Amino acid sequence: MIHPGQLEPNEFELALLERLAVAHPPLREHLGHLHVLSREFTGVGCFTKFRLEGSRPEASEQQLGLNGLIVMPNVPNGMGAVLFCRGGQPEILETFTYGADHWDGEYDGFSIRETV
Repeated sequence: MIHPGQLEPNEFELALLERLAVAHPPLREHLGHLHVLSREFTGVGCFTKFRLEGSRPEASEQQLGLNGLIVMPNVPNGMGAVLFCRGGQPEILETFTYGADHWDGEYDGFSIRETV
């Protein structure tokens, strides 16, 4: 459950980040000390913004897509995720639903299923 003012990534965010780090090992060095600046829930997903440590605004940007389907109770078509990085550091984790599904931010019972 997400608690107001939670400054560390929650278990859902950490699971997604860990999964992304399997495909992109350099991410792993950042996972132990991420600081959440904000979470914006859109009704169909969420944007989690992380503090960047010493990164310059002109640093290179990278988008890392989740290789898998997030299976979420009450989200029939599932969810996806993409991580936006700047200078190799996680900057924004975006989660989103597929189809016209809505998501209220509750993540109890989620799993990540391999996609072919």
